[in-house]
Formats: sequence, C-alpha cells, structure tokens
Amino acid sequence: MELLKPEVLEKIRTLNLRAKIIVKGFLTGLHESPYHGFSLEFKQHRPYYPGDPVNKINWKLYARTERYYLKKYQAETNLSAFLLLDKSNSMKFGGKISKFHYARTLAASLAYLLLRQNDSVGLVLFDSEIESFIPARSQMNHLKYLLGTLSKNEPSGKTSISDALFELLPLIKKRSLCILFSDLLEEPERVIKIINVMKAKKHEVIVFHILDRKELDFSFYDEALFRDMEDSKTVLVDPKSLKSYYKDKFNEFISRYKNGFAANRIDCFQLFTDIPYDKALTEYLEKRKRLS
Repeated sequence: MELLKPEVLEKIRTLNLRAKIIVKGFLTGLHESPYHGFSLEFKQHRPYYPGDPVNKINWKLYARTERYYLKKYQAETNLSAFLLLDKSNSMKFGGKISKFHYARTLAASLAYLLLRQNDSVGLVLFDSEIESFIPARSQMNHLKYLLGTLSKNEPSGKTSISDALFELLPLIKKRSLCILFSDLLEEPERVIKIINVMKAKKHEVIVFHILDRKELDFSFYDEALFRDMEDSKTVLVDPKSLKSYYKDKFNEFISRYKNGFAANRIDCFQLFTDIPYDKALTEYLEKRKRLS
C-alpha cells in the first residue's frame, strides 16, 4: 500500500493520524493474509495440548482454521508492554525520514494496536539515562498522553542503552513485554548483557534495530567533513578510499549483535527506514504469536 510507505506517511502532520492509518492498513492486510480468521485473536487463545479440557476448545475457531485452540480468559491474556525509545543524537541520522522519526511512528502504531486489544502500554524515552517514564495503562484515553509525549520529543544526548535499561529495571514492577527501538550504537556485549538481566527478571524483550540504508551502504562520494552526531567531533574523510574498510567494520558490528542475540535467544529484527510500517507490524505479530 503506497500510503504505508514511511516517507509518504511522514508528510501527514499528526502522529496520531499516522498511527491510525498504519494500524488500519495493517489490520486490513491481515484479512488477506494467512492470519485470516485468526486476526489478533492470538492473545485470546492458545493451542490445544493433549490433556487439556475439551470443553474449553473454541469450535468456531476450529471451523475456520482446522486447528484446536483453547479459550483464554481476559485476566490471563492482558499484556503489560513498555515501548523503549532511544532518543540519543545518533537517531537524528536519516535522509527522507530519520531513524528517530521512523522509530517514533512505529512505537505510536504499536501503542495504538496494543491499546485496541485492551493491553496495558507504558513508554520510556532515553539517551544515556531515562528522560521520560510513563507507567503502563490499558485505557484507550491513555493513548493521547503517550502520543503527546512522543510528539514533543526530539533526539538529544549521548547513547548508553545499557545504563538506561539498568536504570529502568526497578521501575517495571510486573512481568512485561519490553519493545526496544534503537540503532544500537553501543558495544553489543553491554546491550546483550543488560537484556539478559531483563530476561532473568521474567520480562520478554523484542528489539527493533532501526537503521538508515546509508549506514550500511556508505553511499557517499565526495571528500567531506564528517561530524559525530553525539560529541560533535569532526574528521575529514575521503569516502572512496574508506568505503571498503567502513563496510567491513559495520558488517562486523552487525554480526556481533546478530550472533549475540541468537546465542542468547533475544528476539531482534533489523528494520531500515524505507521498510513499510505494516511489514514491521506483521513481523511483530509473528513474534507475539510465538511468545504467547
């Protein structure tokens, strides 16, 4: 859908409207996908296992899917989710749309989607420390507060994901799903270590690794001053002579995260800012189905 392309949606003025359009398009797409007849019911049912009571089987759902699912009560299924958004200066980077604006719109869309399902949603914005913390609430009018906070924030400060997440741990009182939006520009081992601590405290963690294509391709051609977005240091660079070395180092950096996440069973998928939001939400749904 053309409207769901990030650069098209970014032209729409309000974050609230963008989120609604994205979620509407996503839900419409579900009806034309393998999830047809199941939609977002993944949070309201679980697969049948031998020994489960037969009277709990949802026979109407079986008629549509030819699979056995048990009904789950609302008290069992309500989810507590926290959206963790990196607002450090490196997230400013981008062409048609910055990494921060992409991550912010995706976070807003997930907030809208989760609240539609009566889940509780909280929000954390951070750089090297927590800048904003909004406790999780399930009322739909909570969305206005979440979107207002997202809308008025712009990138600032240096990155320290590990320090911010360590600060966050005592603030989340109950088991929650924590969804991290970041470019992960920090030593992978530090980030993986703190996420493992979160998992040890029974939280589920999904990581959206947000990148711009130029960070991977290094598609620059003319000699220029490159400025660090977090400490403002500059260096004169000839991109042609540096490109091969840069790409090797960046791919090595990505591999350290990929291998570390895989080894520690941390759910992560890489998103570039030109990927349609509905595709990102579909991948989120797939992970939530598996975690349920």
